[in-house]
Amino acid sequence: MTVAALPRLPRPSEDPHGGPRRLVGALAAPGGRPPGAHDLLLMRCPSSLRPLDGGELPAWTRQVLRAHPWVTVARAPSMAGSPVDTPRPVRCTRDASAAAETWIPVTVRGPERGQRLDALAPRAAVARTLRPEQLPGRIGLLSPARIAAVPALAVLPTAGQLIADHRLAWGPVGAIGYELATGEPVAGPLSPLRVVLRAPQPISRRDALQLRRALSRLRVPLQAELETRHGAVLLTEYAAGPFTLTLLTPDGPREVHDPWFPREL
Repeated sequence: MTVAALPRLPRPSEDPHGGPRRLVGALAAPGGRPPGAHDLLLMRCPSSLRPLDGGELPAWTRQVLRAHPWVTVARAPSMAGSPVDTPRPVRCTRDASAAAETWIPVTVRGPERGQRLDALAPRAAVARTLRPEQLPGRIGLLSPARIAAVPALAVLPTAGQLIADHRLAWGPVGAIGYELATGEPVAGPLSPLRVVLRAPQPISRRDALQLRRALSRLRVPLQAELETRHGAVLLTEYAAGPFTLTLLTPDGPREVHDPWFPREL
């Protein structure tokens, strides 16, 4: 019996910025979920970013992205389609038959104080995603001298051991997370250690209090967020046991009693 050959699928045309052009839509990050708050994205076409307030990218932003095309995912809603008040990307090719683009809210930080840009990044231009949980193991890529010069980097393994006792997935964010992801020395001697603690299931206030006390003994300022399925709440606030908590969500802060089962107050 003769089997008919399957039709050959066309190869995607090559993008001038490197790599094949992709059909885009609501694509998930590695691990089966879309990029979330604090994830770091490596952009293969940084010029495709669009400032949230409209207009063109500032000169300092273009300079930063040319040297290190990494951006941080912000805690804000994603958008589908093309932003109506900004021009369509012209330097990144895109398949005309693709689904509507997904625009991810991101933040670009510059080397100077106050240099911060909130923007939208097209999902199709993301070359790589690094979650905070992937970053602690990258500390070995930094030199011992660099680690010794930044106390927040030096205490990272100890913080990991304390958190591991509570069986929570975790990772550094902020300047420490950015440096571990990119290798760019953005942290300083006074940089705090900010971490996100994945808590999809409820944890007791007693456990939260024990963890907060253990982390407070580290010799650096530390801020920890408990990330639930609905948003994040500060570990210190949850451990203190107030009647209402501030839950940070993509749609803004909400006052709730329980961050795992939030209801309108």
